[in-house]
Amino acid sequence: MARVCLIGCLFLVIGCGDATSTNGDGGIDDGGPLPDADICDTVECECDEDDDCAEHEICDSSSGPGRVCACAPAYEDRGSGCEFAGAPLAPGFDDPAPWTTSGGAVLDAGEVMWSGDAICDGSSISQTFTMPSYGRAEPLAFQITYRNNRESSDARPQVGINESWSRLPRRFSLSSFATQELCLGEAGFGGDVEFRIDGHSGFCPSSETSDELIVDRFEVVRAEDVGFECPDAGFVLDGDFEGDGTAWSPIGDASIQDGVGQDGTRAARLQTATLCSTAAMTGVVSLPVSTTMASQALRFYWNGTFARALQVRVADVFVPELTASGVATVSTVCLPPHSRGLAREITFALPSTPGMGMCGDPDVRDFIVDTVEVVSEPECGDDPFILDGDFELAMSGTVPGGWRFSGGGTRGTVGVVTGNAQSGDASLRLTAHEQCVFLSARATMVVPKPDATGGPAVKYFYRVDDNPETTLESRPGNGPLPEGTAAFVEETVCLNPALATQPQELVFTMQPSGPCGGTFPEEEAFMDNVRVTTDPACPSE
Repeated sequence: MARVCLIGCLFLVIGCGDATSTNGDGGIDDGGPLPDADICDTVECECDEDDDCAEHEICDSSSGPGRVCACAPAYEDRGSGCEFAGAPLAPGFDDPAPWTTSGGAVLDAGEVMWSGDAICDGSSISQTFTMPSYGRAEPLAFQITYRNNRESSDARPQVGINESWSRLPRRFSLSSFATQELCLGEAGFGGDVEFRIDGHSGFCPSSETSDELIVDRFEVVRAEDVGFECPDAGFVLDGDFEGDGTAWSPIGDASIQDGVGQDGTRAARLQTATLCSTAAMTGVVSLPVSTTMASQALRFYWNGTFARALQVRVADVFVPELTASGVATVSTVCLPPHSRGLAREITFALPSTPGMGMCGDPDVRDFIVDTVEVVSEPECGDDPFILDGDFELAMSGTVPGGWRFSGGGTRGTVGVVTGNAQSGDASLRLTAHEQCVFLSARATMVVPKPDATGGPAVKYFYRVDDNPETTLESRPGNGPLPEGTAAFVEETVCLNPALATQPQELVFTMQPSGPCGGTFPEEEAFMDNVRVTTDPACPSE
């Protein structure tokens, strides 16, 4: 299939007199700057800018002289105007020439395979392909066909598009390939775009030696051809729920209903009846690149059963839970840096709560969600690597914090507090006074590229007493943190440079080491000022 990629330069030849002339004192007289000249003053031009051309055409000067309307990159004229010709080259891997492999990724016989630790170590296959600008293209999606080799394997691909990453779901079919489609976001347009495929597993940084991941095909197609409706960058598809209902996928007792939303409009309704009931609604949001919209956040109208939680999941991670006040409100939640640039699934959910009693016990919850939109919220900041690294967001009064907490209950606590910060007003506090408790605080960071100052690293400050019953550590980390610090101490953890630009979960944990049932005097620890950066002591390759 022919593919037309228009790249070139305009060479203007302007006739002049002598290149230099001397004035009376021997200096060079350049006559001042040449007047501006437009080549179209002397030759006929079809256009001055892209908008002067037909759909999927650009105002091209590469074939000169003059400017003509021509098909945008990745488009070709097949007799009835410019049509998308496909991307990238050799999508079925039948020709290895356009592709570049690294590490343990093996391209052979039209398939790419990762096995063992290659699933986790950044081994990849990639290709750079010239794509049209966002404004000259139609909605596009990417398709990837893959499988793994064991039912217990968590191996799945992740796709990097100009350093914005999307992790694909796990597939359980061992004998046949499955195809996943996702809308292509703004990061996939506008000049040379790198398409990169890596392996990933929930068990990383290591994987079973017998695990295998196989990718059979990767291509970019017209969204219309795979039955997709893709939102514009910066928008949620049918975010007001006024469409035909096909943009959202319900799970459990979830539906779109008339008259329950903001101002009596249509809205999503999530309900549960028992402790083991769940309800969720999943849609699609296209998040812009940071240069298009800074400080990205999700804003929505909602209401729900008093004191119960609503979960929000975007870009494969949960943003902080929201607890209902019983009064309708509009909330804004900051989005993590790794989410930018691509189309993402967005889910509102009521999780099951079996730990509160018997599975069939009543647990009536009723929530409404409406008017979901992407906004720029200055409180969110625009750190390219981590959200809320100083734990100050929860103190803003505008948006919830950027960390997700678990554990505690009657045995301990984990959360943001004031008064014990390394700097600023807030810090993370973990406490425990009983065995069999596991406390954690989680965030998703982006691994930075190595630079002239060193390799990628995460740095943070911690303060911990002499705690004989508990251990404090981070993942990734350097093992249990030393105890008995009278003041905050800085810790530096080197990150794998092969994972540069990829999302990686950062977890702080506190865990007692004794047998269940025992109690002890409360032990506490504080964390603050997490920075994702580079460090000269960390490897660059």
